[in-house]
Amino acid sequence: MKFSLFYPVSLGSPTARPLGSGLLGLDGPLYGQAVEELRQQAVLADETGWTSLMMAEHHFEVEGYHVTPNPLLLNVHLAAHTRRLRHGQMGLVLPNWNPLRLAEDIAVADHLTGGRLDIGLSRGYQSRSVGVLGQHVDVSAAGPAESDARNRRVFEEWFEVMQRSWTEDLWSHKGEFIQVPPPGLAWPHPISAGLDAGVADGEVVRIATVPKPVQLPHPPVFTTVTQSAASIDWAAKVGSSIVTLATGDDVIHGIFQHYADEAARHGRTVRPGEYHVDGGVALCRLLAVAETHEEAWESAGQSLAFMGDWLGEFGFFETWRLPGQEGPVPRTLEQLVESGMMLVGTPDEVGEQVQRLRDEFGLEYLVFIACAGSVEHRRMMDTIGLFGSLVLPEFP
Repeated sequence: MKFSLFYPVSLGSPTARPLGSGLLGLDGPLYGQAVEELRQQAVLADETGWTSLMMAEHHFEVEGYHVTPNPLLLNVHLAAHTRRLRHGQMGLVLPNWNPLRLAEDIAVADHLTGGRLDIGLSRGYQSRSVGVLGQHVDVSAAGPAESDARNRRVFEEWFEVMQRSWTEDLWSHKGEFIQVPPPGLAWPHPISAGLDAGVADGEVVRIATVPKPVQLPHPPVFTTVTQSAASIDWAAKVGSSIVTLATGDDVIHGIFQHYADEAARHGRTVRPGEYHVDGGVALCRLLAVAETHEEAWESAGQSLAFMGDWLGEFGFFETWRLPGQEGPVPRTLEQLVESGMMLVGTPDEVGEQVQRLRDEFGLEYLVFIACAGSVEHRRMMDTIGLFGSLVLPEFP
């Protein structure tokens, strides 16, 4: 099995400046502390056999809950301090970007990480981020029907442009939202004309993005934290792996079977629960491990400052509603554990919970949300180290 860590990169200090106590995103020294602790945790994950470390793209979070405006920069930084750990995003919000620029940045990062880069892609669920940065294509966050449809069309066209950037030498594109190159772009350079570098009659008619990635045709792609049927269909078509927060056995079985069926329609054989670098499935969960059950439960409880107080306002707990449960879903640790969203306990206890997921779903990939900044650094180190050294070897 593969096991990855997914970081929001929060700037809280549970014992000094807890999340929610101020505009912590403005605190430069606190950000420096968060990056240093992240480095230490990445090194420990590398040493204890974890598969990868991922981060989500978020902007303008002055409150300090997600301070990751460019995960690729942190990917490169952490790769310089690790030997085998892969690095990725969960994910990069495509409507925020120019797709050509992002394709170039990913290719460069793939070189700088020594081919240890994964690509996580997202449509963006926060209006403050996507509404500001997506205004160049009149896109806001995924959600309401009208804006959601446009967001999805931009997302899919941006990926097409990026994929062509990585896999084709000289090419052109004319879509709904971008034309590459634009018409009438003068380039009367004799060297370009002589080398047939996409120039005809003194104008640019094709382009090539350089460099190409180290991993060919491109790094593995993940479509992040979704259970949308449309997103599953798209991911299965293009060979992206889905990562889902879903709980409930029937729901998970349905998502995994849906992906397998849709992949088969496009000529790929993927068993439900299976992961491949060219497309599969993964479950996303929370994790707290300690030498005693009581200590693990205390670590798990600290995650609520992020999961409950912040993410709860975006409707995430609705995904973890229990059968027959009515009214607002409680934003409690008990709700997370009872729904199956959080794995808590000693290494032996958590190992049994992982075994159950593998037996029930044929699962090959687990992604654990790492609430660093909400959870104390020493507790994060315990979870990473104990799981990596004592649980992970039981699941080769």
